[in-house]
Amino acid sequence: MATIQKRLDMNTTKEKVFKLLTDPTGRHVGTSPAVAVTRFIASQERERGTCTRLISPRLLVTCSLMALLLSTLALLLGPTPPARAAAQARAGGYVFVLNNDLSGSNSITTFSRAGDGSLKLLGVTSIGGLGSLSAFADGTQGSLILTHDEGQRLFAVDAGSNQISVVNIHGGQLSLGGVFSSGGTGPVSLSYRDGLLYVLNAANGSNDSANVAGFHVDDQGNLHPIAGATRPLSTSQPNPGQVQIDPSGRFLLVTEKVPNLIDVYRIHNDGSLSGASTFPATGTYPFGMAFNPASPQHEFIVADGFGGQNGTGAVTAYRLAHGTVQVINGPVADHQKAPCWMVITGDGHYAYTSDADSFTISGYRIHADGTISLLNKDGVTATTPSDTFPLEEGLSLDSRFLYVLDSRLLNMPPGPATVSGFLIHHDGSLTSVVNPANFTLPFTAIGLTAE
Repeated sequence: MATIQKRLDMNTTKEKVFKLLTDPTGRHVGTSPAVAVTRFIASQERERGTCTRLISPRLLVTCSLMALLLSTLALLLGPTPPARAAAQARAGGYVFVLNNDLSGSNSITTFSRAGDGSLKLLGVTSIGGLGSLSAFADGTQGSLILTHDEGQRLFAVDAGSNQISVVNIHGGQLSLGGVFSSGGTGPVSLSYRDGLLYVLNAANGSNDSANVAGFHVDDQGNLHPIAGATRPLSTSQPNPGQVQIDPSGRFLLVTEKVPNLIDVYRIHNDGSLSGASTFPATGTYPFGMAFNPASPQHEFIVADGFGGQNGTGAVTAYRLAHGTVQVINGPVADHQKAPCWMVITGDGHYAYTSDADSFTISGYRIHADGTISLLNKDGVTATTPSDTFPLEEGLSLDSRFLYVLDSRLLNMPPGPATVSGFLIHHDGSLTSVVNPANFTLPFTAIGLTAE
């Protein structure tokens, strides 16, 4: 009986300390084994009627054994939530820039990202193909995209040679997987999901017609054209802004700037496309767009290049309902010129557009009902260097940092591109973490993506 009672006492002790280490559902709540044992000792002394008497040898031995047991248990439960958050804060990543080289070979510049958001240049990798300036007209979104499902890959447009480069990523090191025909003229934007890749061939500056074309991507990264996945846009050259697969993988969207339209194609099971259904954009000059990753109603937000007073632009929130585009609210003026590119944070709380002609970034709050409102009354959430035209934006994988490609292409003479970087605070405000003067890129640089 004495042995059984000792075992029962030990089990009771384990139960009491385990409760201090976990929540009522049994999940680890972040209390370390040492803290749990200390709290248990205090509780035992309180049960004895005082917190000042000496710890008994039996209690000390019991608690030492419990500390060892719970240390093992903590390893099995994994890092505590605060520890995970700290690990994520320390974790780095990469930023990639498409240089859009006009001669020799197109290339990508790679930066490593530290836990504080700062960048370090790693190198430049040739990716075949050629870049173009005329193909992009006044710009597009999505010329360089990053995927994670079959290993990490970059897909990049080679607008001057009508090709797509597939680039494999190994710990920040890039290797060319292959270069493939884009299925049209002047590829400017890409979208990928679940083994399907679609390209927007703008045909700007050519006698050809714009289209979208689809490909199956195999495990090695090779592109295989899909029968029935090449479709025209509303007109031969509508100066399109972006192509984007919706979160369900059932629809493909294209913004057309000049006719002020949003095209919707249905994606069939084999990846082929229906003809386009066209919807008038509520805003003027629909450019870059992004789907809200936290929205159950398939909300997407579009940057409107024009439409505001004195040549300023705006942003409009839409939902995609069974292939139909519906307005949520907007256009919401940002009081800045040429808002063109768009990103949305992973938690669905904030959207940011880069204002190419105002060297500013405008932030928007996304409310629970999907409506949007400016974070700052004047539309200025952050600025880029005053001699730049901020173009493509990219978010780190955890949405803690926002990176922007600062172009000087339109300066006379053209100057080198640079990169700005910002920490995104809980209230959506931005603080600079990258000095743009630290790095220079080719003046032709056109695309940016981050992780």
